[in-house]
Amino acid sequence: MNQGHFGKRIFIADPRDPERMVLSSILGRLGYEISSFSNMDDFLEALTEQPRLVVMHAQLEGAADRALSLGSAECRVILVDLPPESSHAFSGFVDATEHVLRGINVRVPEIVMVINDFISPPEGMIRRPPRVAGGYATEIHLRDQVMMGHIYNISVTGAFLEIANPPERDETMLLKFQLPHTGEMFQCEGLSTWRVLPSESAAMRSPPGCGVRFLNLTADQSSLLDDFVERKGRLEP
Repeated sequence: MNQGHFGKRIFIADPRDPERMVLSSILGRLGYEISSFSNMDDFLEALTEQPRLVVMHAQLEGAADRALSLGSAECRVILVDLPPESSHAFSGFVDATEHVLRGINVRVPEIVMVINDFISPPEGMIRRPPRVAGGYATEIHLRDQVMMGHIYNISVTGAFLEIANPPERDETMLLKFQLPHTGEMFQCEGLSTWRVLPSESAAMRSPPGCGVRFLNLTADQSSLLDDFVERKGRLEP
């Protein structure tokens, strides 16, 4: 099956039942076509269906070698792995090759962010803007409601909002929060792109909330976020 540049078929190969099931559920709600596997044999047998992206856990036998052989412009691969013994605290995504991304000690929400934001056309690498930890109180205006939440993490293009009752996908909202050191309120529109329900929170090791893509940022706002993220949350040099 040829899905073209923007195919949405994703294979998830992970022996960990809770993580595999939650990731499959969230990505399915986002409109991706999901096939999931708990072992390498079933995964390999299904490869004739040509996924656009594979999420594979390193605990599967031969996963690292298989990820390198599969990674291509037509099929991106995210290899989920444990941190090295020399650096147990490390967490994040690193490029293994041009088409293989290694996610070390990452959680389901972080994987969803990469997939939802950064499946790119075959030309070029997987692009993912860096994110920094949040913790900023946020006023959320949604339809005729005003709710309070917190920014869990933030990038130049969006954020994950920690909120008790996350909105449905494709809801537009107004966000008001203050970035440290700026001295003024940051206000912008946002669009919800995915969510973690309270019932999914424990399995995902994430607070309930939603991913938000910023809309209609001014040039000054974009520049402010660029500086803030580049300096890892510190605007001062």
